[in-house]
Amino acid sequence: MKARAAVILLFSCIVLTSLQSCFTGVESTPRISLNDVKKQQAAIVTDEQRFLAGLAPTPPSQWRPGHRLRVDDAKIALALTSASASADSLPGRDLVFDSFSPAVSLTGTDAVEVAFHADLPGGRAEYFYRVSVDIADLDTLEALHVPFTVDIDLVARVDSLMRGRRLFIRTPQWYSPSGSHIAVPGLRHVPVVIDSVVAGDSNYPLGIIFTLENEAHARALEPSGKECTRMVYMTVGRSRAATRNFDILFSFRDPRQIYPGIKDDIWELIVRSRVKEGMTREECRLALGAPTTLRRIPTYGGMRENWQYSDGVYLYFDDGFLTRFRQ
Repeated sequence: MKARAAVILLFSCIVLTSLQSCFTGVESTPRISLNDVKKQQAAIVTDEQRFLAGLAPTPPSQWRPGHRLRVDDAKIALALTSASASADSLPGRDLVFDSFSPAVSLTGTDAVEVAFHADLPGGRAEYFYRVSVDIADLDTLEALHVPFTVDIDLVARVDSLMRGRRLFIRTPQWYSPSGSHIAVPGLRHVPVVIDSVVAGDSNYPLGIIFTLENEAHARALEPSGKECTRMVYMTVGRSRAATRNFDILFSFRDPRQIYPGIKDDIWELIVRSRVKEGMTREECRLALGAPTTLRRIPTYGGMRENWQYSDGVYLYFDDGFLTRFRQ
């Protein structure tokens, strides 16, 4: 009976092989997205995720006269009603909250009119923003979002928690302190000291300004010998827009100590977001971050993985080692 069962099993595999599905498994191999990876990791809460987790823009129930919003785009003119001056000169300036008052929307429903003023070169100018909510329900809102603005109170709170901290940066997407994009990528997993936190923009409300701690790293990015000061944009909270929270950008622990088995030459590649054949999946993840899409394909000899990134980079692994890539 055992011999007969073995023969039947062997025959089944031969038939399936002819259909190119017994060993390849391509037809039944699902794609694993970045969201799937995040869901698998969601149960693990790190110290980095806990840090700043409770911070959010000040809710309207706590707005007091003098509360400030930094304007980041001239398009705010589309959202405001001006009582005395054009909103064209508002970008880079603060809207200062004055009061809430009941109003009626264009459709006849209850609304709230939010009064602001701004100190312009020509004097004080008044502006109004209308929210489609009954004034009695205003205090129930977790946040009051005025388009194209950043809550300055939130910036100040994050600054008080981050200024002077020594951290390890995880992203190479660096900007100049003025907010200009820098074409040359920054470094990963290197120590930095936080100089200050400033207002970013309405999508990424926080600008984290830092200085590289390691002089060799600084010289590599600033051959002139000047102090290497850079900035990254950061978000806070749990909204869908919070895509660059603290735990994505920074680490409290030195990653080099977490991975002592990685050779020095490989670590130098990782720091510069580079890969080469023979690197492991973990080494590539440290160098490039999590892939947008991951696909596993069973083969005759083992398992092949294909990692794809949104910028066109792809990696192929055979049995856990990088065998082909485009970067």
